[in-house]
Amino acid sequence: MAGPRAKELHHVPLSVLLMLAGMWLFICMAALQYPEDLGNDPHLVEMGAGIIVFLTGLVRLSRPRGRETDLLVTVVGVGLILSGFFGDWGAEVIRWNQVASGCVLALLGLLGLMLAERSRDSGKPGKPGEPGEPGEQDGSTGRTRSARRTARHTS
Repeated sequence: MAGPRAKELHHVPLSVLLMLAGMWLFICMAALQYPEDLGNDPHLVEMGAGIIVFLTGLVRLSRPRGRETDLLVTVVGVGLILSGFFGDWGAEVIRWNQVASGCVLALLGLLGLMLAERSRDSGKPGKPGEPGEPGEQDGSTGRTRSARRTARHTS
C-alpha cells in the first residue's frame, strides 16, 4: 500500500492494544472479583486510568498521533505502578493487577515513542553521500539505492 498513510499503519495495532488495556482496567474489578469490603476506591483509580488510555487509543486511530499521546500512556502506566505499591488497598490481587497493568501501559507508551522516533528518522533524507528512502537517488552516481545494491552484488 502506498501513500502518506501507509507509514502510519503500523501504529494501528498499538492503538488497538491501548483500547483493550483501557477496557481491561474498566472491567477488572468484576473479572478479578475484588473484595467488596474495600469499596470502590481502587477501582476508581483503574477506571480513571482506563478511560484515559481508551480515549488515547481512539485519538491515535482518528488523527495523526504525536509524542504527547505516548507520553500520556507512559505516565498513566507509571502512575498505576506507583498506586499498586503505595496505595494501601488491602488486597494483593489489586496490587498486582495495578502493577502489571501499569507495566504493560508503560511499555506500550515507550514502544509508541520508539516507533514515532523510528518513523520520524526514516522519513528524513540521509546526509550527503548516504541514501535516504529505498527509491531515492544517490546524488553522486544518479542511481537509486536498490540499483546500487544490485550492481554491488553482481560485480
